[in-house]
Amino acid sequence: MTAPATQARAVTEIDLGAYVNLGSTKPQVLRIHSIQVQFADEEGLVPTVDAAAGAGEFKSAFACVAMTTKEFALASPKMPFLSDDETVYTRSIVSSNGETAVNQGITSGETDLAPQHLTNGYLVGVDTLYLYGVADDAWAESVVMSVCMECSIEPATRENAINLALSQN
Repeated sequence: MTAPATQARAVTEIDLGAYVNLGSTKPQVLRIHSIQVQFADEEGLVPTVDAAAGAGEFKSAFACVAMTTKEFALASPKMPFLSDDETVYTRSIVSSNGETAVNQGITSGETDLAPQHLTNGYLVGVDTLYLYGVADDAWAESVVMSVCMECSIEPATRENAINLALSQN
């Protein structure tokens, strides 16, 4: 997914139809064990932060990504929160271009809560995941957010059906 450096929220659908099947004689669900996110530019390199106004000043930029089991209205300005029942994962990065007035990529960065490994996994019983991304206008270019998930498929049982009912609307 590419988030333009305009603070406009972008969304990409991840089709799980080949992995999740609740309507057959052998229903199956997907369990996500870990999620990895990469923030890059359109060439796969570290995205650069716009130049600062003058020497000795610096600029910072942020980019956020969230994965949900439910589609949120794209017109809404808010990103999904981990406290939303439908949100599987969120991650943000805040970066600065150091103390020079040139574009030089990320020289420092801080990330928010970003669980890389989900202890018991996150059970998914929907056909589509929604990946949301936003990048502010302090980036010199669009930010590409790539996601890699470690998953397994398991039979749908009464126990995991209860878990699905509690976690996803």
